[in-house]
Amino acid sequence: MGKHHKKKHEDKENLQNQESKQNQEINVDEILKENEELKKKLDEALRAYAKCENDKKIIQKEADALVDYAYERFAKDLLPVVDSLELAIAHAKELENKEEAFDKLVEGVELTLKKMLDVFKNHGIEPVEHEEFNPEIHQAVQHVQSEEHEEGAIVDIYQKGYKLKNKLLRPSMVTINKK
Repeated sequence: MGKHHKKKHEDKENLQNQESKQNQEINVDEILKENEELKKKLDEALRAYAKCENDKKIIQKEADALVDYAYERFAKDLLPVVDSLELAIAHAKELENKEEAFDKLVEGVELTLKKMLDVFKNHGIEPVEHEEFNPEIHQAVQHVQSEEHEEGAIVDIYQKGYKLKNKLLRPSMVTINKK
């Protein structure tokens, strides 16, 4: 290789080295800039996550408070029912005529039951219907043969079932006709 050719080659290498250094400097600057942007995005994401966690705790606390309020409301609505039962028992004990006391007690219990059913209704609790047997809401506890009823019809109700809104709390226990 000649001096001229060697010089040209060195110049070319120097130029490439300078470009490489500039590219490295540019890359370092870009990397630092991208790093800062990523830090900002990470910080935003962490703040959003923390906010979500706080919101979740607040919502859970409010949900718990609503449940407590519902229980409190239901309990307050039941207090007059308890008062009526206590009053019926006290009045029945005061009467010397036991037949009259029994009649008054039955009357008091009937009125109390009406109050209780009103409280249930106000809270979305209603008795299960008994028009025809439905295995989703009735539990057949006995089969009988009756000419007065159609096959599979409800003949007798041992225990009423209840629903809370559309959810079954307890099925009705029934006797059904089997011919």
